[in-house]
Amino acid sequence: MTWAFFPIAAMLFYVSGSYIQNYLVDTALPKKKAGALIIMHLPQMLLSILLLFALFGRTVFFLPLNNALGLILAGAINVVGSIYYYKALQSGDTADVNIFGQISPLLSLVFGILILGETISIEQGIGFALIMAAILVVVFGGMKKTEHKRVDLRVAALTLTSAFFSVLSDVVYAFFIKGFTTDIKLFSQGFFFFQLGSALTVTVIMICFVSWRKAVRSTFFTGRKHRRNMLAAITDNLAFMFGEVLYKFGLLIVPVIAMMTVVGKVAGLFISLFYTIFVGKIFPKFVHGKRLTHKVVASYMIAAVLIIAGIAFMN
Repeated sequence: MTWAFFPIAAMLFYVSGSYIQNYLVDTALPKKKAGALIIMHLPQMLLSILLLFALFGRTVFFLPLNNALGLILAGAINVVGSIYYYKALQSGDTADVNIFGQISPLLSLVFGILILGETISIEQGIGFALIMAAILVVVFGGMKKTEHKRVDLRVAALTLTSAFFSVLSDVVYAFFIKGFTTDIKLFSQGFFFFQLGSALTVTVIMICFVSWRKAVRSTFFTGRKHRRNMLAAITDNLAFMFGEVLYKFGLLIVPVIAMMTVVGKVAGLFISLFYTIFVGKIFPKFVHGKRLTHKVVASYMIAAVLIIAGIAFMN
């Protein structure tokens, strides 16, 4: 069960970065230009590439051509998923995006079976179902009747598209890195080409999307609050880079990718609760969370029991 450490630790960094991204989308980027935020992730991609080359030298290139191209493709697909995620944030409430994003574990289960040929035991299936139930309890359990509003179809479509591409990227990455292994050299090679694919895709986007390039310039380099926005972007870059390293390494050792996704999702929900309780009191603009009513607290307690039971079955 040591693999569970990686999605949980990765989510600590991912969630931290996501709050910064939410803040930038809400307060800094021009309307309908949220996708431009992906351009500001280019530095962390390039930094990852340079660090891997500095640490492992030319050995990072020693992968068969098919595998290298497949991992580059996985990086490109991941960028596409990120763009749709930012567009979803720009189009609707963060809470709506979080709700529709919970489809990811189910997509991981389906793609893992169809593409990777994974099998899941009855016990693992029960554990997966229990943790999925915990996610639903947290997402819907604390809602008031007034919060059950009509579904925003645009936000739903954007979020589901983002989840589709993000999960597909993980599965393609796992497929081309040739089996689950903890070999650090194999990981460095796979992650190098994954980040290379991401960086190349973002570079093409930066060249082709002139309006996004202008939005980045005005927000992070010349605008009235560009220094504050740049500091936020640098922090987001570092958080995302650490999250990517932990999550991608976890994909090498987890027995079934769906387990990685479902544990990551539920970890993200509980980390978000921590931010709501502690960080939200100091930096309220960074946090979009439920108000902590007795009903919300009870939903998290029920979810915790379901998670413990689910992990016991998975183990």
